[in-house]
Amino acid sequence: MSDFTTSDIVTDHENQFALPDLLKCDYFKRLRESYYAVREAGCLNCYRNYVTLLEDLNDFHAYNEEHAKTYAKRFRKDSKNWQNCEAIFSEVIVYRAYVRGVYEGLIRSIHLEEGESDIIVERLDGSKMFLEVFCVMPSFPLPDKDGKPKVYSVRTHTQTIEIVSIRQKLLRKISKQSQLSKPRENFAVIELNDVSIAGDFAVLSSLSGGYKLKLGLESGEVLSRGYDWDNSVFDDPSTQWMKGVIYFSLGDYESRKFILWITANLP
Repeated sequence: MSDFTTSDIVTDHENQFALPDLLKCDYFKRLRESYYAVREAGCLNCYRNYVTLLEDLNDFHAYNEEHAKTYAKRFRKDSKNWQNCEAIFSEVIVYRAYVRGVYEGLIRSIHLEEGESDIIVERLDGSKMFLEVFCVMPSFPLPDKDGKPKVYSVRTHTQTIEIVSIRQKLLRKISKQSQLSKPRENFAVIELNDVSIAGDFAVLSSLSGGYKLKLGLESGEVLSRGYDWDNSVFDDPSTQWMKGVIYFSLGDYESRKFILWITANLP
């Protein structure tokens, strides 16, 4: 029995992984450690973890080996940058969701064209959907040396605060890059990658004019409530070629939601 080696789902997937050199990267090592930690704590996210990343990349390798190598190269390049690798993971999640559609004959193909868009999905009729993927996650400050936590205000739901606002992140990317400014079927794909911002509120509040509640002065009763779309991100001239926004939380792309802008200027 001393020579008997046990295995679990992690080692099984590692033994079958098509890109074994990636397992030596810092990001993959950290993700592996966190997998065991959160599983032990009973908090494992079944949609986004170390094992699902290995599965996704194996699926890519089987579908298009060059695409798998492209993602592997990016992971190796940014291996020591946690946030950059988390953003690449977001793209992996989105890409993988369309691989099954290719095998089932619902999608013609998936393209990776640097400088054009993060992911391009080609439909059976030849039309294409251009996806630009964002990973949104607050940068929480580390506790003090004495272990006391620091108070931090999450403001991703705001409209005007630069750096942290989802709206400002989107507008900044449009201004720096040309992908979402071309006359075609463009979608911004946003992953909310933290439990503090998961769900609808952060995206809908930031991209609209905010959630507004109107009360009667005398009665105090609620007269109206909801998101104000009269002052949305789609009113900004830079978004004229965006068809809409796709958003999802914590890796669950199958439960994604759409915000379609019906007045978008499409060719």
